[in-house]
Amino acid sequence: MLIGKGDSMIPTLTFAMDCEYPVAIREEDLSVVPFFILEAHELCTMCGERFGIGYLRAPKREVDISLVAVELPGKLMDILAKDHRRDREHEHIIELG
Repeated sequence: MLIGKGDSMIPTLTFAMDCEYPVAIREEDLSVVPFFILEAHELCTMCGERFGIGYLRAPKREVDISLVAVELPGKLMDILAKDHRRDREHEHIIELG
């Protein structure tokens, strides 16, 4: 959700604080998200926008390194490509779980 006046739109991010599934967050929004555990960065190959991939809180179980290194960036790239095919903006927070 975005709130603001005119060109000064400020993203207001809403999410469940008790979730432990992986998410991607726009790099510009990382500073306003409390308790985000950053695992990796990824770049949209079509527009160059950067995203942080991680968790809104520490997962209760150990995270498989191949999930963070391969699977989650792949899921994010698929979602970002669909955004471009449908001519829509990327979400501020993208659920990857």
